[in-house]
Amino acid sequence: MLKNNFIKFIGIIFSFLIIISSVFAEKKQDASSETIFEKKYLEILKTASKQDFFSVNFKQEIYSALREKISSSDGILHIKKPASFRFEIISPRQEIYVSNSKNFWKYIPELKHAQSLQANANELAFVQLLTNLANIKKFYNVSAWKKPDDQKTNENINTPYVKSDTPPLQNDDDIHLRLIPKEDKQQKVLYAVIQVKTGLIQELRIVQTNGNRTRLLFNDYSSKKFSDEVFEFKPPQGIVVDKL
Repeated sequence: MLKNNFIKFIGIIFSFLIIISSVFAEKKQDASSETIFEKKYLEILKTASKQDFFSVNFKQEIYSALREKISSSDGILHIKKPASFRFEIISPRQEIYVSNSKNFWKYIPELKHAQSLQANANELAFVQLLTNLANIKKFYNVSAWKKPDDQKTNENINTPYVKSDTPPLQNDDDIHLRLIPKEDKQQKVLYAVIQVKTGLIQELRIVQTNGNRTRLLFNDYSSKKFSDEVFEFKPPQGIVVDKL
């Protein structure tokens, strides 16, 4: 009887030790992952700080929650620090968004209509990530972008990327960030995939509080110099201009 009780006691102790070892192993793994994430994060900030200007092509997907529809477009983006940008959609319909830190213009040639806004207008707020990634913590709370808990999501393998909160497969070349805006009430969360070696954003997903979503894929980055005239806009004659 005593022998059987002793064997049971040893079994309980052994099981307890396995559980403890498993917990410590998980904590060690989590700590290691956090260290790797922090190292990559600091590296992209350092690299991105050296980028004063660039141009990049993009593919954009926009999901309308109201219409339950996804639309696609292609364009080119020009960036110059500290706050100049030209976001130009080329197809299927040309749209131009341009700011030189003094004023901000929106122009749709097909509609013969332009809007003049203040430079700090909260339009295309995500561009501030590209114009100065080093200030990311000023505008966002930053954490690792991880796969959501299956119990908290209705996603399946057929969910379009633009509607998904699931990150791409992780690799050593990239870092995945989850960004919660500190002040912007229109944006709910942003997800970013950034190349560690260059500090350049490869993918950006923007989730708005109204349910609308945007996904941007960037490719063909270029550091070739361009004229500051890229960030100037003069309304063509004969179009309607709204000053807001």
